[in-house]
Amino acid sequence: MLARIAGESHDDDFLPLILENLVSSFGEQLRFGNGHMYRELFGAYELLHTSGSTDLFPARISVTDPAAQQIYKHGAFLFEMPEELPDWYKPQEDDAPQFVAFRVEGAPGYQYLFMFSLKEGWQRAELAFCLNGVRFSLNTRLKSEAAQSELETAAAIQRSLLPQRPPEFDGFDIAVRSKPAEAVGGDLYDFIELENELLGIAMGDASGHGMPAALLVRDVLMGIRMGVGTNLKMLYAMKKLNRVIHKTTLSTRFVSVFYCELARSGGILFTNAGHTSGLIISGDDYSTIHRMDPTGPIMGPLPDIPLERDYAEIPPGGILVLYTDGITERTEKDGSIFEEEGLIRLVQKHADRSAATIVNEVFEYSLSLDHQSDLFEDDSTLMIIKRSA
Repeated sequence: MLARIAGESHDDDFLPLILENLVSSFGEQLRFGNGHMYRELFGAYELLHTSGSTDLFPARISVTDPAAQQIYKHGAFLFEMPEELPDWYKPQEDDAPQFVAFRVEGAPGYQYLFMFSLKEGWQRAELAFCLNGVRFSLNTRLKSEAAQSELETAAAIQRSLLPQRPPEFDGFDIAVRSKPAEAVGGDLYDFIELENELLGIAMGDASGHGMPAALLVRDVLMGIRMGVGTNLKMLYAMKKLNRVIHKTTLSTRFVSVFYCELARSGGILFTNAGHTSGLIISGDDYSTIHRMDPTGPIMGPLPDIPLERDYAEIPPGGILVLYTDGITERTEKDGSIFEEEGLIRLVQKHADRSAATIVNEVFEYSLSLDHQSDLFEDDSTLMIIKRSA
């Protein structure tokens, strides 16, 4: 039975089939009579399936019914004593006066009751051993599927929001790559085509993983797009977004964000809310490094943040590097720390190649190293923007 619970395909017939199999496979041994399955709907348990030809239990049981509350409280309950038996249970002549029931929890909003009449000769220990095992297996199966479904939904949200490919922007070669540590991560990036031949560029890192992180990424990207896309001033849009994040009820509500507007002349107007420093690597031997450090704290913890903007420039042939800390918080094979210096060395090593090649070379090398945390891998995102010489 437990193997069947683990292996059966989960469709509308899954739980009714389990009910039928419990009666057919264990009915004689456990002294089951008819089996009934209910689902909670709108404050009551509604009968969905019966294993036999006779309904011994009502078609509808209120969630406030004392018997239903006993099952909910204990997870499983053997209605044995006369004072425990509800008035609505009407056993047949060949049934014992007792019955047994257990509760199964699925995805949020999905709760089921299984009830079985009993024949004379039932044994408490055998009922408890079998039904507790079945209940545990069903709960594990349904909850794991619900969690997987949530992750798949979160991943779909994230895929729909992040750009599938970088835009064409005359005079610049752009590439980006991102890899979540789990099915869904908290890294974000975006490209927004603005007026006056400007390209808006965002890079961020939301705390956490899974659905809360995916929803926060959604809110940040939509906030930036709606703000700067409607000609709001950069700082006004970012500070307004911070207030929205601060008020959210999500368990994950801290995010670092680097946002800039790139002109075709190479000029960059930027603001950096607690994110890793953007890097401009330039010069004949790519030895000139300009860091675009944070101009304010991360978003979320405070309702109002002191956030400034700054200016930088990518000279002809220069390279803009934006990244999340999953790229740099790594340990080299010899035990030394990779960090920002290691990232700069790798970009310099491949600086004469295309943006996409630089991204892939750095990404593959970084992910070949151990993360500084012994327990958790981190999301990793890298963007390279090369200005034509």
